[in-house]
Amino acid sequence: MTALNYGRVLPPFNGPIEIGLRAVALLCEAFPAQYSLQRLVVSDYLLVHSDDLPNGPPGLHPKTPHRANELLVRRTMLEKGLMLYQSRGLLERHYTESGVMFSATDRTAGFLDALSSGYASELRKRAVWLVSLFGEVADGELLKIANAHVGEWGAEFTMESVLQVEDAEWQ
Repeated sequence: MTALNYGRVLPPFNGPIEIGLRAVALLCEAFPAQYSLQRLVVSDYLLVHSDDLPNGPPGLHPKTPHRANELLVRRTMLEKGLMLYQSRGLLERHYTESGVMFSATDRTAGFLDALSSGYASELRKRAVWLVSLFGEVADGELLKIANAHVGEWGAEFTMESVLQVEDAEWQ
């Protein structure tokens, strides 16, 4: 039995296949750069919620309340996704002085080119955008940016909900 446990149904959204695919797209665009797991976690959030950043393109996923909490639960699923795509030769794991890093391989672009869905196309556009925006930014700086905004991402729903309840009480 593998780490994916073929006997059970995988979640269709934000499961290891989808989240791993997003990491593959990001690492392909950043090639030959190597990214840490922490950078991939933050980058994955920004790929799907690109509209959380000023002047960012529309998000791949809808805005939901408290979506910043996704940063807390993404890591485990991302690790499984990275293992899956690494086992298929689409990612490489590197052990460096900075820690464990991941990169695309020479097979990654060909794999992504074979995908024809609208989601895959939009994902690749977001990866280009994200790497152009943060590709040269150090991991620590990217984490600071995420930490500075984490309370805002998804918080707009909290205020809207409070206002809707208050409006309903006045009527």
